[in-house]
Amino acid sequence: MIRGRLTGALLVVVLAAGVFLAGYGIGQRAVVARSADDQGFALLRELLVQVRREFLTPVPEASRLFDGAARGMLDALGDPYTRYMDARVFKEFSQDAQGYFFGVGIFIDIRDRHLIVVQPIEGTPAHRAGLRAGDRILRINQVPTDGMALQEAVTRIRGPAGTKVTLRMGRAGQTNDVEITRARVQIVTAQGPGTLEPAVQKDLSDARLGYVRVLTFNEQTPKEVGSALDRVMTEGARGLILDLRSNGGGLLGAATQVADRFVADGRPVVHIVDRDGRRKTDRAGPGAKLTLPVVVLVNEFTASASEILAGALRDSAGAVLVGQRTFGKGVIQTLFPLTGGGAAAVTTAKYLTPAGQDIHGKGIPPGVAAGDRLEGKTEAEVNRIQAQQLRRGIEVLKQRAAQRR
Repeated sequence: MIRGRLTGALLVVVLAAGVFLAGYGIGQRAVVARSADDQGFALLRELLVQVRREFLTPVPEASRLFDGAARGMLDALGDPYTRYMDARVFKEFSQDAQGYFFGVGIFIDIRDRHLIVVQPIEGTPAHRAGLRAGDRILRINQVPTDGMALQEAVTRIRGPAGTKVTLRMGRAGQTNDVEITRARVQIVTAQGPGTLEPAVQKDLSDARLGYVRVLTFNEQTPKEVGSALDRVMTEGARGLILDLRSNGGGLLGAATQVADRFVADGRPVVHIVDRDGRRKTDRAGPGAKLTLPVVVLVNEFTASASEILAGALRDSAGAVLVGQRTFGKGVIQTLFPLTGGGAAAVTTAKYLTPAGQDIHGKGIPPGVAAGDRLEGKTEAEVNRIQAQQLRRGIEVLKQRAAQRR
């Protein structure tokens, strides 16, 4: 009995010690984490006091200093797609989503640490100034762009209508300064065959093939692409060219809504994988579907949301991709509105194509390779490559339409 009481007492002591040590360890980690956070906040407070007291020239208002700190915090993550937007930049971002902005009329991105033109928008100041997909932007108003964050570049290029910006452009080893007057740019997200050469339009018409080009994905895109697809169906087309070349992406929801017009009810459009590895599958819903043979034109600037659409049409709707390997942006950002009117776009998930392919950093290879990459090419070469890809796409679509008879 005595031994038994002693054993029981020792067991209670051991359990109590275990619980204490476990709790102590967890508590220590929480304390360490709180301590690091507290030190960080204290650091900012100390810096604010010192610069206000000692800085040589007048100190900007506090909101500007904290905007800089917030921007630096997200830059420290080392993710090119995670970014802080102050109130002004977030307002511009929201205008983009609604379908307009004030600037020169180009979509830009960063590739291999170089700022490049993904696509000039037709009819805009940038298009009239001769900017082309693949051009490098080396300076903005004499400020070098080497190492510049994408959002900073966007902010520097944009501005009120009627003001000017000077861009130093690089193309095929040549550089030149281009002064462009900013304007209000209305983004048209879908175009029909009217923008193509007359001979190509006739070829498409004779073969009863439809053509729709999608330039970006904003809130207006599902409606505009839907109207274009309705015209294709009304005209009795036997097949469709969906042109996603130099489409740098945009809103995920807009891309999946467009995919919904092609993918059969219940089939997957995209798999989204969160930080814990949990997978959520977006599937097509019911409704009118376009069941024609489809060829999707892609190139190295087909990125993000347009890669989601290209992957969905290839894996779940039997479309053929023609052109060049796509950009390879396979991660998704979530927008978090913040105090003060700004917001943070934070990478929170990656996505897989319906077949389970992770394209991040790799891109989607075309089923039929055509043309070449555009970056660094002259205007004549770009025109030749784009025409070559379109011709090859029409050839492939004619073959597939003939097989349907």
